[in-house]
Amino acid sequence: MQTRSFRNGRLSGLVLHEVQRLIAEEYPAPGSRLPKETELAERFHVSRIVVREAMKILEDRGVVEVRAGRGTLTVAPKPDRVKESLLRLFQDQPIPTIEETESLLELRQVLEETTASLAAVRATAEDLDEIESALGAMKEWEAGKLDDMVAADLRFHRAVMRAAHNRYLEMVLDPLMEVFLQQIKLTAGFSTGWDLHLNIFVEIRARNPVGARQAVRRLMKLTLADCRDALNKFVKSS
Repeated sequence: MQTRSFRNGRLSGLVLHEVQRLIAEEYPAPGSRLPKETELAERFHVSRIVVREAMKILEDRGVVEVRAGRGTLTVAPKPDRVKESLLRLFQDQPIPTIEETESLLELRQVLEETTASLAAVRATAEDLDEIESALGAMKEWEAGKLDDMVAADLRFHRAVMRAAHNRYLEMVLDPLMEVFLQQIKLTAGFSTGWDLHLNIFVEIRARNPVGARQAVRRLMKLTLADCRDALNKFVKSS
């Protein structure tokens, strides 16, 4: 690679990728000190400005931290930062294709089945109260405004996530669900499936992890059918 300005988007993207790979392969431990800016510029055959821009992006994403007198250090992933990164990833395409919707739902199903089964084992009384309250809000807004329906649906799934008491599952699943619901809302194809959500709660309350998994599976099956229908109608009307 020739030395160029970071304004060349392709070049800065390549350097960003290379620095990320460098961290993964040579500096995986949090708190590792990365080579100096000049060393990285020589290694990648680019200007220091390009390296500086790549490091700024990584710092904004919470991958590295610049400390006065100590240089640039790698940092452990933080839940909020991971959520923000995933949210940016999932938001790249506002209206998903049917194939993308199926892929997103496959991921949601795997994660939500696991989350619901863990909630059936770990949920506290307070967790169950919050899930039940969220169900009540969903019922109240079932025939209401679309934004309120989406918010109520998200509240239910987030309550189930919290009841699983695994912050890493929540870290990945929360932005995925939020963007998925917002995307489907744009097609005017959103429906709550309140009875199926109720079944998930019933199985969690009964401390039945297998039943909770099966209840999530039934909800995802209906959701996929609704999404296919909504997206087909949206495409035809566009």
